[in-house]
Amino acid sequence: MRFQLSNLRRSYLRAVAVLASGLVLAVASADPYRSEGFVKIPDDVELEAVSAVAVGPAGQLYVLHRGEPPVLAYDAAGEFSHGWGGGMFGVAHGLRVDAEGNVWATDNKLHVLWKFSPDGEVLATYGESGVGGDDETHFRSPDDIAFASNGDIYVADAGNGRIVHLAADGSFKGQWGQKGSEEGEFAAAHGIGIDADDRIYVADRGNNRVQVFSKDGTFVAAWSDFGNPFGVQVVGDELIVTDGDAHTISHLSLKDGRMTHQWGGPGALRLPHLTDHDGSGRLFVTEVEGRRVQIFRRVK
Repeated sequence: MRFQLSNLRRSYLRAVAVLASGLVLAVASADPYRSEGFVKIPDDVELEAVSAVAVGPAGQLYVLHRGEPPVLAYDAAGEFSHGWGGGMFGVAHGLRVDAEGNVWATDNKLHVLWKFSPDGEVLATYGESGVGGDDETHFRSPDDIAFASNGDIYVADAGNGRIVHLAADGSFKGQWGQKGSEEGEFAAAHGIGIDADDRIYVADRGNNRVQVFSKDGTFVAAWSDFGNPFGVQVVGDELIVTDGDAHTISHLSLKDGRMTHQWGGPGALRLPHLTDHDGSGRLFVTEVEGRRVQIFRRVK
C-alpha cells in the first residue's frame, strides 16, 4: 500500500491508566502500533470527513468519505483504481466487504444499506431511501454492519437502538435491543464487530461501553472503563476500540474485556472512527476530523 509519510509525533501510551471507576490499571509503556502514514488520495479528490474503510478478500482497499465520489477503490498494490457513488449518499457512514468481495455501505441520513459490486454497480438496496422505520423492512440511521461465518448480516441500526439480523440474501431473521441504558439496550449502536465464533461486539456509543452477544442476540457481557466507543474491530484475540471523543484506541481482551493497551491522543489521531485491518499486521483508521485514513503497523 502506498502512503504519504506522517510528520506526526507518535503519542506514547501512559504507563498507568486511571479508569472511570477510580481504579488504576497498569499497562505496557509502548504503543502496539506505529504510524506508517496515510492512504494516498488522488489529486482530483478532496476528502471530506472520512467515516469508514474496508479491506477486500484479495487485499483491495475501499475508503468511504462524505465528499465526491464517496467510495474510493484501491487495488492490492495500493494504487487508486476508481471511485463511485456520486450524488447517492445523504450521510456516508459504514463500509464493509463480504466474503465474496461485494462492498456494503450504510447511509445514516437516507436510512438504507447499499450492496455494490467491486466495480461500484448497485446490486441491492435494503431499507427505503429517505424513510426511517423500525419494522422488518426499514432502518433508522444504520451505522455499521458485520458478517457472520455463514454469510448472515448484522446491522447496527443506531437510530432505533437495535441490532437487525438479516440472512445472506437480505431477508429479515430477527432483531434485538431498543433505546436505553439497561442490559441489551443502546444509546446508539454505532459500531459492530464479530469474531471467529460469531460472538457479536457492539460499540454502545453514549453509554460508554461495548456489549457482547451471542449470534442469536443473547446478552453475554458489557465492558466499560475505557472510554466512549465509536468503532470496534476484532483483530486476533483482541477487540480494537476507537474513541472519537478522546482520540484514542483501546485494546480489549476478547476473553474478559480487560484493557491491555490504550494509545493515540489528539496529537496522533483526530476523531478516529471506523477501522479495518489486513493480514499483514496493518490497521487502517479513519479520522472524521482529520479527513484521512491513517495506516498503522503492529510492532508487538
